[in-house]
Amino acid sequence: MIGAILAGGYGKRIRSFSSDTPKGLVPLKDGYTILHRQLFDLSITGIKDVYLLTGHLGEKIEQTLGEKQMGMSLHYLKEEKPMGTLFSVRNLISIRGDEDVLLRNGDTVSDINFPEFVRFAKDSDYSMVVCISRMRSPFGIVEFSANSVTSFVEKPLLDYYINSGTYYIKKNCFEYFRKDYLEKDLEKSAFPEIVKRGKMGVYREDAFWIGIDSEKEIETARNEYEGRTDYPWGFVRKRKAEGKVTLTEVYVKSGEKASIDCAAGSVFRVEDGACMIPPGEKLKPGSTKSVGPKLNLESLENVRALLIEP
Repeated sequence: MIGAILAGGYGKRIRSFSSDTPKGLVPLKDGYTILHRQLFDLSITGIKDVYLLTGHLGEKIEQTLGEKQMGMSLHYLKEEKPMGTLFSVRNLISIRGDEDVLLRNGDTVSDINFPEFVRFAKDSDYSMVVCISRMRSPFGIVEFSANSVTSFVEKPLLDYYINSGTYYIKKNCFEYFRKDYLEKDLEKSAFPEIVKRGKMGVYREDAFWIGIDSEKEIETARNEYEGRTDYPWGFVRKRKAEGKVTLTEVYVKSGEKASIDCAAGSVFRVEDGACMIPPGEKLKPGSTKSVGPKLNLESLENVRALLIEP
C-alpha cells in the first residue's frame, strides 16, 4: 500500500495568504500545516511511500516537506498545467501500479481512524472504499410544531453523508482510471463508472472533519488546533486554566489505547463514548474517576473526555 495526496489546488478563496502559498501549506498552528496533518494520518497506517500529486506551486510544497517526513519517503508528481484529478491518479498508477493506494484530497483535516479505515477496506469485497462523514448544516436549524417555534439548534449534524475525500483503491480497480472519459475530475469520470459496476463501498465514522476551502474553514480548523497535540490514538487539547485547576480535553479513537501523564489526584470525566480503565472498570458518559500520575485507558468507541488537574 502506498499513500497519495491530491495537492494541486489553487486556494483562490483563501485571501489571508499570499498568492505564492499553496493551500496545503496553510498552517493549522505554528509549524504544522494541513499537509503535515495529512502526512501524520498516513504515517500511522504503516505507509512508507507517499506521492504528492501537485500542480500550482508544487515546488513550494517540495521545498517545505523535502524527501522525508515522519519516517516516510516523499515523491512528487507535478502537472505543468491543470489536467484534472483523473489525470493525476492515472499518472500515479502508471508509475506505481503494483500497490493499493490510500488516496486523500489535499485540503481536508479529519480525526478519522485511518488504521481502522484501512483494515475495513482491505477486508471488504469492494475494489474501492470511500470514507464518508455526516454533513453539518452550515446554518442554524429552527424546529417547530404547527406554527410554534419549539427550539433553535445551532448548525447540527444532519442525517446525510458527504464524501470526505479519502479513498482506498485496490489494484483490481485501476482499470477504471485508465478508461477514456470526457470529464477530467474523478467524481465525474472514474467514480461513477466504479459505482455503476457495484465495486465501491463506504466506511462511516462520526469524527471531526472539515474541508478547507475558505477563510471561515481555516478559522474553524485553527480553533480546533488551538492548544492541541495529535497522537496516533487521538489528541489532547489544553484549555485555559479555570481557577486553580487545569483542563485538558482528551479524544481517543475507538479501539485505541492511550497513556497520558497527569498530576496525582486528577479527575477524569467522560463526556461522550465509553472506555475501560485498568484493571477493568468501564466508564460511560458522566462517569468520573480519580487518576494520576498516569492515565491509562482503552476506548470502546470514540471517546471525548475532560482531564481536570489540580
